Amino acid sequence: MTLDKRTIRFWENKSLFITGATSGLGYAVVEALSHLPVTIGVFSRNKEKMAEMESRFSGSAMRFWWRAGDVRNREEVENAVQDFAAFAGKLDVIWANSGISLDTRQVKWDWEAYHTIIETNLHGAVYTIHAGLQAMGGPAEAQGHVVAIGSAASMRGLPGRGLYSLTKISLAYYLESLVAEFPGVSFHIIHPGFVDTPINQGNPNRFWLLHPPKAARLMLRAVARGKSRYIYPWQMKILYHLVHCLPEPLYFWIAKKVGKISIPRGERQDPQRLLTTDSASGGEAKK
Repeated sequence: MTLDKRTIRFWENKSLFITGATSGLGYAVVEALSHLPVTIGVFSRNKEKMAEMESRFSGSAMRFWWRAGDVRNREEVENAVQDFAAFAGKLDVIWANSGISLDTRQVKWDWEAYHTIIETNLHGAVYTIHAGLQAMGGPAEAQGHVVAIGSAASMRGLPGRGLYSLTKISLAYYLESLVAEFPGVSFHIIHPGFVDTPINQGNPNRFWLLHPPKAARLMLRAVARGKSRYIYPWQMKILYHLVHCLPEPLYFWIAKKVGKISIPRGERQDPQRLLTTDSASGGEAKK
């Protein structure tokens, strides 16, 4: 299954800067666009993977540019965006894709994990978006598109993933706040459900699972059609709105039930023990 004609027409000759595209959703987006005359800049910490991507896509219709860096470092992000815009001659789309998910239950609490998830998912996204808007010309002149990857977890504060939900809810509200300031820019927040990527492969409770190539096509089509908020798959969209509209007492009751079910079986007997002996941050997975 390839991109439809309307989506192809939109993306042809665009310049796109995307973070965290060496795996998962970001990689799938680059791969889906590799057959088109586009200029793509990839920003990631994984130098080896970006070098592999450069080699793989060298014979494609796409112009590929990459820069190694950390989205948590504002100066590195700003320099990369500016240099890519100069390389491409313009910046049409800024795509904030980098993100991690960590277990942030209180019994697993770790301040290093706290800083990592906040600085990556929220600060990194804001650095990327701000740098992109400045490269596009600032509030009065900017023209283009800003895409940010949220999550279906932004429907409510989810048990065990409170900080992850926080970052994705905050990101959606941040984009909404920019609409009036940048009338020439289209803002798109995308909330994926479960996609088979490293960020959730340790989760045994995935449902309505999509493969990355299909997810990439859905996202690229949504941006091409001007969707300001896009939730996929359609089943997750229905669930998202239902849960979002639940009265607080009912949601709290459900959250308590779900929270108990989601605790790994080996940790249910003595959660207090984990407060004093378990300092693991839950591992890191990238989008």
